[in-house]
Amino acid sequence: MTSTVAVGFDRLSKHYGKVPAIEELTVEVERGEVFGLLGPNGAGKTTLLRTLLDFIRPTSGSINVFGHDSVRDSVAVRQRCAYLPGDFMVPPRLTGLEALRRYTFARSGVDMTRGQELAERIALDLTRRVGDLSKGNRQKVGVVLAFATPADVLVLDEPTSGLDPLLQREFRALVRERVAEGATVLLSSHVLDEVEHLADRVAVLRQGRLVTVDTVTRLLDQASRLLRFRLSATEVDAAATALGDVAGVSEVRVDGLSIYLRITGSVDPLIKTLSRFTVEGLDEVSGDLEDVFLAFYSGDAVR
Repeated sequence: MTSTVAVGFDRLSKHYGKVPAIEELTVEVERGEVFGLLGPNGAGKTTLLRTLLDFIRPTSGSINVFGHDSVRDSVAVRQRCAYLPGDFMVPPRLTGLEALRRYTFARSGVDMTRGQELAERIALDLTRRVGDLSKGNRQKVGVVLAFATPADVLVLDEPTSGLDPLLQREFRALVRERVAEGATVLLSSHVLDEVEHLADRVAVLRQGRLVTVDTVTRLLDQASRLLRFRLSATEVDAAATALGDVAGVSEVRVDGLSIYLRITGSVDPLIKTLSRFTVEGLDEVSGDLEDVFLAFYSGDAVR
């Protein structure tokens, strides 16, 4: 039977002297999955990805990519991966087109035509020297090189650094297209909205240790969401009292005709209670993956 695992980290540790960057990390990434990595600077995200590509060697443990060991079979692993760091660099004297040609010669399977089409799609002028480009346009060169390959695994480390919101949206479309073609994606990002909308599962790292791995949906169920409801003047007080008794609801506050409340977990009991009243408006003031992320760094949430 063919394994469904694309990338497996087995008790992986990486120490710089006595300082642990990754500590006893074990997790599996499924084929065709977008696997997000969350954590602040120094959490170990970049170390994890660079160890996968054998840019640095593990202190202990191992990484397996489609049956290949990341150290013993590093050439085979790199052939199946495309890497896009947030600080992408190529020799500044080269034009984007020259960089693409060099990449095509150096690596089998890179499609020159596909690269030019991608450049047109993201409004990148391949005739300009890389050294003359802004950070955002240099990053576009990296996007073209990474997505012009038929790689089975896309290793994306802060990939939209320097890209404007419109290009970030186009980048997400590119990722979804590659996943639809069968690619597996490891995505490290500080843009929590990006991870929320792309990742199937998310790993939260703290000081090199794996805090949790779960689907975005289940992580969001842990988020405390602040909601606002607008009701008629005759129903506000009664609704506030009823909503205060709903499981998971806290911090009920009345402000004129509006009720603010915070809820964690399922909203089904809340909706059933609201059905007894005439709700004239509903807004979600906050509640996203950022709330979950911050909770894991508050201390009590870490497990």
